[in-house]
Amino acid sequence: MLVDRCVCHQVTFRELKQIADRDGADLEELSRRTHCGTGCGMCRPYIEVMLATGRTELPVMNEGECARIVFDARRAKTP
Repeated sequence: MLVDRCVCHQVTFRELKQIADRDGADLEELSRRTHCGTGCGMCRPYIEVMLATGRTELPVMNEGECARIVFDARRAKTP
């Protein structure tokens, strides 16, 4: 099973990535524009992973796993 969208607002991570790539939107800006992450909030860690890695289909993970992936991706981008 893959997670690929905000379930509350039915916005795919692919759509969110397009907005982020085009406009440089971060998580807060994406939430403001699309309302993703403002319902149950379960997608917020996944959106952070998507922003850090560019992946739009993610395995089911717990918040700690998401945080580790984001940390590792950001560390890899730092010179």
